[in-house]
Amino acid sequence: MKNLLLACAYVSTIALDCAAQSPPLAVMGETYVVENTVLNMRSGPGTQHGVIGKLAPGNTVELVRGEGTWWLVEGRGVQGYVAAQYLRRTDLAGWVPKDYRTGATPECENVTPRYDRSMDNFLRVKVGSNTDVVVKLMKAGSYGDECIRIVYVRAGDTYEMENVPEGRYYLKIAYGKDYRQRLEDGQCKVRFVKNALYEKGTDILDYNKKHYPGGWQEPSYELSLNVITTRFETSNFNSGTISEDEFNR
Repeated sequence: MKNLLLACAYVSTIALDCAAQSPPLAVMGETYVVENTVLNMRSGPGTQHGVIGKLAPGNTVELVRGEGTWWLVEGRGVQGYVAAQYLRRTDLAGWVPKDYRTGATPECENVTPRYDRSMDNFLRVKVGSNTDVVVKLMKAGSYGDECIRIVYVRAGDTYEMENVPEGRYYLKIAYGKDYRQRLEDGQCKVRFVKNALYEKGTDILDYNKKHYPGGWQEPSYELSLNVITTRFETSNFNSGTISEDEFNR
């Protein structure tokens, strides 16, 4: 064993063969990190193809196509083939990237949207240009709070949750880019990978009808969420930062 180690250290090609290991599990769209070696990106699957770039240890890549020991990945704005055995999955393993449009209900959330078609009301959410958001409308109850709506709103868009049932509500909001989700112990978890922030509103949105001279009024609300770099500023919305785990409860 001692002589084998010395041989691997002495001849670089033998060292690579000795250090080689099985490729990690290939998951399309997953993020992988380069192990402790400078890794060539090539124009095709094999050493006979030309080098089009290099990845340093710790660089991350996204898997485009994974077959055999040579994978097509994208990293640092370049697509190329790399030897998969020198990659390992990051802590994002198992988190499935999703590309939701504005108004979508994240599909793995165990939320049955509730509506009251007799109510002509809304929650209008305006989002700034630098972040996507996921908004949870939480009903405050005597025996526990309940999420009655969850909606994805992309950067720069406006969306209205309509026909909100009467009751008292607060909001949970996730901000960021690169949305992921996964099932963990039977529970759906969601997260943003880039510039993530999670907040819980301290304001109560009272959607109960109110009687005024001349009749009843059905309250509606508008929420503006504007983001400057990684600093989040809200208009007429008081909130506190919460953890990713608390957002997912």
